[in-house]
Amino acid sequence: MKSIIFLCLFTTSFLSYSQSNTVKLTRAYISLKEYKKKYNKPLTANDSLNFLIKNNDTLVLLKDYEKPKGTSVTYIPKDSIFLRHYSYSAFRLKDIDSLDKQQKMYYWKQPIKIYFAENISKSVKKDFLKFANDISNPIDSLSIQKVNKIEDSNFVIFSNEDYNFEPRIKENGTDYYISWNGNNQIYKGAVKINKTLFFNDILFLNALKEFFVRSLGHFNLSKYLDCNSYFSNCYSKDKTFSSMDKELLKYHYSYGICKGTDYETFMNQHKRAKEVLEKTGRKMNFIHPY
Repeated sequence: MKSIIFLCLFTTSFLSYSQSNTVKLTRAYISLKEYKKKYNKPLTANDSLNFLIKNNDTLVLLKDYEKPKGTSVTYIPKDSIFLRHYSYSAFRLKDIDSLDKQQKMYYWKQPIKIYFAENISKSVKKDFLKFANDISNPIDSLSIQKVNKIEDSNFVIFSNEDYNFEPRIKENGTDYYISWNGNNQIYKGAVKINKTLFFNDILFLNALKEFFVRSLGHFNLSKYLDCNSYFSNCYSKDKTFSSMDKELLKYHYSYGICKGTDYETFMNQHKRAKEVLEKTGRKMNFIHPY
């Protein structure tokens, strides 16, 4: 079955290609309808020689098509309910039916290298690293590891009793802080826990897990999910990384969607991908440039 290429940078409704980062020429087809829209010129007799009939659809050969440089990944279809929950958290929407079109999604592209400050207990370190490994192991594109030197890290976990590694977190606060680049890729982060409020290892660890999960995508906490979810804004001392939490995080780091995009682009791509799948049976591919 013919796949449809959908590039994360420059897109059309049927077939897309990058305006840069190209390699050698290759054969590719576009629907007759989209060809007329794209090129706005009449077809010649020679053009008709390059027609291909596929599943009752007329395709036209693109003679000057240049194959994009990057990795092609098949689109991951999701139902509307899941997409509403995901969009609310990942794009930090005001409500689940929001039309905040320009809201962005954020993600870690490079491995997360964690440095623990001096006053983090061995027990907390051990249990937290197990938790981090459990949630990241099923996700190929999310890597979390511990480092022993601050200069080797891009993520610091500390308390109010430690050196203030992130002054943008309030002095007596418990919070996370992340920095991202122009492609909405997170490259630096920190979590600070106030031991005065979270005064034993269990309380400290629970708070650390919650803020760390949020730092993985600058996620919005949701009032629409069960209290025990790490993506819920409801307090619970019994947070568990639920099947929904796993699916939300795995989807966020999958490459079956475009990364670092805005909400309007994200939803338009899903709409088009589903339409193509329903009408033609073709699988749409996203091409992620290197």
